[in-house]
Amino acid sequence: MTGHTEAADRSEPATTPAATFCATFVDEWIRSGSTGAFVAPGSRSTPLALALAQRSEVEVSVFHDERAASFAALGWSIRTARPAIVLCSSGTAGAHFFGAVIEASMSAVPLIVVTADRPPELWDVGAAQTIDQTHLFGDKVRWFGAPGVPETDQAATWRSWASRAIAEASGGAGQSRPGPVHLNLSFRDPLAGRAAELPPGRPDGRPWHRATHATFDHDLVDLFRTLSGRDGVIVAGGGVTDPASVVALAERLGWPLLADHRSGCRKPGVAIAHFDGLLRNPAFADAQRPEVIVRFGEPLTSKVTNQWLASSGAELIVAAPRGRWLDPERLASTIVPEACFAAALLAQFPAQRIDTPTTNSDRSPSPAKPSPANQWRAADARAGADVQYLLASEPLNDPTVTRALLASLPTGSALVAASSMAVRELEWFGANRDDVSVYSNRGANGIDGTIATAIGIASTGVPTACLIGDVAFLHDSTALVGLARPMIDLTIVVLDNDGGGIFGFLPQHDLVSSDQFELLFGTPHGTDLRGLAAAHHLTAADWPNTDTGLADLAPEGVKVFIARTDREASLDLHRRLNARLASAAQAPD
Repeated sequence: MTGHTEAADRSEPATTPAATFCATFVDEWIRSGSTGAFVAPGSRSTPLALALAQRSEVEVSVFHDERAASFAALGWSIRTARPAIVLCSSGTAGAHFFGAVIEASMSAVPLIVVTADRPPELWDVGAAQTIDQTHLFGDKVRWFGAPGVPETDQAATWRSWASRAIAEASGGAGQSRPGPVHLNLSFRDPLAGRAAELPPGRPDGRPWHRATHATFDHDLVDLFRTLSGRDGVIVAGGGVTDPASVVALAERLGWPLLADHRSGCRKPGVAIAHFDGLLRNPAFADAQRPEVIVRFGEPLTSKVTNQWLASSGAELIVAAPRGRWLDPERLASTIVPEACFAAALLAQFPAQRIDTPTTNSDRSPSPAKPSPANQWRAADARAGADVQYLLASEPLNDPTVTRALLASLPTGSALVAASSMAVRELEWFGANRDDVSVYSNRGANGIDGTIATAIGIASTGVPTACLIGDVAFLHDSTALVGLARPMIDLTIVVLDNDGGGIFGFLPQHDLVSSDQFELLFGTPHGTDLRGLAAAHHLTAADWPNTDTGLADLAPEGVKVFIARTDREASLDLHRRLNARLASAAQAPD
């Protein structure tokens, strides 16, 4: 799937404007650090595909399916924070990029989407594989560019076109946030050619354009007064750029830290692991209502937690990733740029413990009331022990698989969770780890492209695991084509309950007949997922039935594990787990 081509012993093609144009674009992209290219094969895209493959600095990955290629490019961009290049041929091929374009737009991920096109004289005359590709993705892209058929007399503009695409995708040149851009490149025959001398670039290998972004520069006096001396809670979701400062701020203030794994803030001993379950206890939820909420990054997945925060009446300060308006509750009093905000706030508070004894002139020190964070941590410790005790006697189930996979990953690895039950199992029951990078496509919350996203992240060189449900696995099965060939380390763990397990947690489960539920929501598929993986020549096995077998989960090469569970048993287990967690929130007498 990955690699570079070598010239064969054939006659050398003639130089063409198209080849020179594409070589210039690729050179400019390399100058900007965009060296990941994901290509869906086709004819009309030949000039750019060749230009990408001929540069050793670019790692080219080829996917048979355009959707898989685009989500793999998304994964590369998520991991590197640089725009990947995804390329396809003309016609309907580009339409398969739309899902990844939407996710990149909503998650503010930089991406260069390139659709090859026939020249304008072949538009609207019935030419094969030709559709109207102008503004194909509408307002879901930050910028659309169509430089026209390459002509030598326009060569002086080529570097600007290529560099602007990078700047626009990165959130510069007037854009407030990163995201996808769309380049529609028209090529005439001959499509295979050789590049002539490239137009000169900037000295010292600099990109043609540089976009700068304003840094955090707010007056913190009012915010300092808002936080000082009040009970609060810190919430951290995806998009946090400085997890260490967020964790340090929670410790400095003595506030509980409710963080999902995507934030990088799940530090053991600090973050609250079982906040969703604890807040299902009405007495605990009422007693712990904060006066101030500071939320870093995206909202959490937990509906229970988000409803508690929204109903608390607390002042809400949102530190959002650059240019994103993240206030679904419409309650935020202040919205500030996330970058540098935690560190700037941290500098406003003295470096001392919050839980220090109080003293009076006429009596000895008396113990201070435990901070809200310590009250949460005591309940969290009880909850963790209860969950471990209950799961120890249960047959194979989704929470156990999730916890075991997370625990098996080596420090510095990555975990991609499908945006359905997998990401929720992780948030609800995954132990605290801040040494594993966790990703999930939560921009549009779609399950499509999960495997391909994991492939893209793994292609950056980081050992990667993917936790995914059976429906999401089938939905992205074209990403398995050729996956046995690339040199990446990727472990895919499939929670296979033969259908849409998440729907059992919705009201539909108890409001419609069982037959209707199975038809419309349960949707059993009956597919042999291990056989499907084996058909693609992937190492495939059932979930290890012994603790020693869990060592095989460590990402090394590409392998697939199938954990077969039962949907109705899983629903019952979750209800019992939530009851245990709610009980753990009540302090013992």
